[in-house]
Amino acid sequence: MCKSEVFQDILAAVAAETEIPEERILSKAKNAEIVDARYLLVHFLWRQGFHAPVISTLMNYSRRPVEKMISQFDLRRRQSGKMFEMLTVRIASKLRSYND
Repeated sequence: MCKSEVFQDILAAVAAETEIPEERILSKAKNAEIVDARYLLVHFLWRQGFHAPVISTLMNYSRRPVEKMISQFDLRRRQSGKMFEMLTVRIASKLRSYND
């Protein structure tokens, strides 16, 4: 499976679980729920072995915000509460086939 397909699968999983359209996740919107979804997308791409420059290219973002999302994921997880944690677990479960 190529990088763009993995990216699309992860984006679709995040969009489905968060109920936020893909284009909103990839937008520059700063609504807390959309930012949480963006953090989840970057986290799962990172876990699949994507590097920050590749993620930034696929998302059409500069490298610095992507690096920030990678480095501050655990902080965002603690600050965002139970729903963020539930979404993390549910998305991980959906994507488990990548890790098998």
